[in-house]
Amino acid sequence: MTQDRCAFCDGILGVTSRETIEHFRPKAGFPELAFAWPNLFPACDFCQAQKQRNGDWDEGLLPPDEAGYRFSRFFYCDPDTGEINPNPAASEADQKRAKVTTRLFGLNTKKRRKSRRREWRRYRRAKGAVQIDDLDCRFFVEALVA
Repeated sequence: MTQDRCAFCDGILGVTSRETIEHFRPKAGFPELAFAWPNLFPACDFCQAQKQRNGDWDEGLLPPDEAGYRFSRFFYCDPDTGEINPNPAASEADQKRAKVTTRLFGLNTKKRRKSRRREWRRYRRAKGAVQIDDLDCRFFVEALVA
């Protein structure tokens, strides 16, 4: 379903971090969904830990399988800083959801921003020799080259 990627940060599972299963809606608040397939997503342990540390749940949180979901609809990644921000062209509601998702999954930690900058430079230096699917953080590179 996610090509062995974290459903939230797009990191390569088993390489970037350990593989886990994320309960999108937490078990504590939604026990009836604890084993519901639509509530379970492959995730890295970093995203899972960040979500638990940063509040675990908010109605605005973006599910990665939402109909019509595209990274560029909600987010913009600055290749110079590696920071993910709400897409300034998005609706106010979509920008708010992007902020919630970025905050809860810790998508702008220093380490993650640095990793995105490194991957963008790697992609640019390779001049097409590196396939997007080989990169950690495919989604933002795809948005930048589109």
